[in-house]
Amino acid sequence: MKGMVCTTMMLLAMSGSVAASAACEKAFKTVGDPRNGALYMADLTIPGLKVQSALDQLRKIGGDDQLDVGGQLVEGNTGDQYLIQRKGLRTPLVLIGTADRSGRVTLTTKLARGQTIEPQIARQSMCEMLDKLKAGSQGEALAAAARTQYPMPAAEEVKAPDLSKKMGKEVRDTMALYNSAGSFKDLMLGTTTNKEDMGDRSATFLPVYAKYVGQRYRIDGQIYTVNSNRYSTRPGDIGSINYLVTPTRGLLRIRQNDTFNNNNYTIRCEFASDQAAYVAMLRERDWAKLEGEVSSVEESSMTLRNCRQAQ
Repeated sequence: MKGMVCTTMMLLAMSGSVAASAACEKAFKTVGDPRNGALYMADLTIPGLKVQSALDQLRKIGGDDQLDVGGQLVEGNTGDQYLIQRKGLRTPLVLIGTADRSGRVTLTTKLARGQTIEPQIARQSMCEMLDKLKAGSQGEALAAAARTQYPMPAAEEVKAPDLSKKMGKEVRDTMALYNSAGSFKDLMLGTTTNKEDMGDRSATFLPVYAKYVGQRYRIDGQIYTVNSNRYSTRPGDIGSINYLVTPTRGLLRIRQNDTFNNNNYTIRCEFASDQAAYVAMLRERDWAKLEGEVSSVEESSMTLRNCRQAQ
């Protein structure tokens, strides 16, 4: 009798896993013409699964599968976790896991032009990742293990011009893959690599975004412009600053003229709603040491949100 009970419990556990897989595979979608780079979407709803737990579990699931664990961004009742597959790919593939308070988790990836994956392989792989998510105490234990094994980085201390220089170089190096005229073989043969084989611009840049979004920085530097919204009626929309990021040169560390600031990679900080009094004091050329979370990364700028005065 005891053996029959154990067997029944095993079958229930197996049937639960099969049901979850079936639900995910049924909901799986392929969007767009594959010749342009298809969009694949898999989703699964797990009642009781919390947003933060889902995102942290995805960090471990992706990291254990040899994916680069990228940034994480939570806003209100939803959050995103970014995972990056680089191995063997000219243009890395970014997977975005999105969780909401209903327990629904969506995994999305957009291929670049010239990249192809059989839909059935994508369906199986993405649903297997989602099937590893757990709710309740089991899920919380997995999330805790993920935070230990794949923690979010602590706030990095950095000077504004140094961060601008670093990001500008990384963006230029990354986009060189897109802008390249072709391979050495192309030059020798007098041919040109087709843009379709090189991937598209957004797909080339997305890994940079996925790497930095959600990261925290403690930035020190002088202010280039102050944008005050003291009369705004929107919660938290009280203002922002752009840092002065022109480089210094020579033994005397002479700074390039301010008018060239926008020729460099822009570093912008949007203030948290409790910083109104501090923002009202700021003027151009003032020094400001702020801590915030990266909310946007573009080809020419980085924006941090919820910035507060750092000690």
